[in-house]
Amino acid sequence: MALLEKEWFIESPWGRISIIAWGNCYDPPVLLCHGTMDSAACFRPLIRLLPQKFYYIAIELPGNGKSDPFPRGMVLTLYDFVYAVHVVVNHFRWEKFISIAHSFGTSVVKIYNLCYPGKLTKIIEFDPALHRMVTPGDFHSWYQITFGDFFKNFDEYNIDIEKTEKVSKDEAVQNSMKRRHLSEECAKETLERISIPAGDGFVRYTYDRRLKILQTPPYTPEHYKDVLTSVKTPTLSIIAQDTIDLGFYKLTPFLLDEMAYPNRNCRIKIVKGSHDVHYNNPECVADYVAEFLMGGFKAKL
Repeated sequence: MALLEKEWFIESPWGRISIIAWGNCYDPPVLLCHGTMDSAACFRPLIRLLPQKFYYIAIELPGNGKSDPFPRGMVLTLYDFVYAVHVVVNHFRWEKFISIAHSFGTSVVKIYNLCYPGKLTKIIEFDPALHRMVTPGDFHSWYQITFGDFFKNFDEYNIDIEKTEKVSKDEAVQNSMKRRHLSEECAKETLERISIPAGDGFVRYTYDRRLKILQTPPYTPEHYKDVLTSVKTPTLSIIAQDTIDLGFYKLTPFLLDEMAYPNRNCRIKIVKGSHDVHYNNPECVADYVAEFLMGGFKAKL
C-alpha cells in the first residue's frame, strides 16, 4: 500500500513554504530538496519505491512549486535557501534527520550541513549541482553575471507573475518533456505545481525569475574541493551517466572519486540516465537509496 500523501504550508518570515509529506510522522524523518525551477512532484515516483519506515518531507524551496518567493528586489543567494531549510527543520523540531536532494538542492543541503553540523545523519544526492568556480582572474565576469546583469535587468527578474508571458499548456508540457526527458504524465504533474491558468488553454509560470541568476559562493576549484570533501556525514552520491558525458564534471573530477574524500564517507554510484534520473527512471536508483537508508555503509553498494 502506498504511503499517504499530505500537503500543507509552513509560515516563514517572508511567506509560506509548501510542504508535501508521505508516511507516519513518528517514523525517522527524511527531508527531500529539489533543484531550481522545480517542485516536490519530482520525488513522487521515487517515494513509491522506498521503504515505508520513514517520514518523507519534501520542501518546495522559496519561489519554486507553490512556495512564496523571497522578498522582491533582493539578489538570491545559496545561503537564503539554506535558511529556508533551517525554518523547516525548526518547525518539526528535528534533532537529527536524513536528506535526499537533487541538483541545486544538493548544494543547499551540503552548505546547511556545514552551517548546522551534527543535524544530518546521512545525505543522499542525485547529480550534485556545480557551483560556478571562480579564480582571481574570473572575478570580473562572476560579478558582472551575478550582480551586473541582475540590476541591469532588474524589472525582468522581479516581474509580477500576472505580467509574465503566457504559454499554451500543451507547449509547456512538450517543452518539459523535451528539456527534462520526462514522461507526459510527469511533465503535466510538474507543470501543475509551477504554473497558474491564464485562460483559453494558456498558463503562466510561477517560478521566481531570479532563480536563473542565483548568487553562489565564488569558490576556487581548490576551495570547492576542500569544502565538499571535508565533511564526515555518510553520503551516497548517485550520478547520471548522461551528465558525465556532457562534461559537467570535467572541472570537478573529485565528485566522481570516492578516494578524494579523506574521511572515506562517500559512496558514488553512476547510473544510466539523464539529470532527472530519479524522476524519469526511479527504479534505477531506488534500490541503492533504500539500501543506504536502511543500512548505510554496511552493505557494498
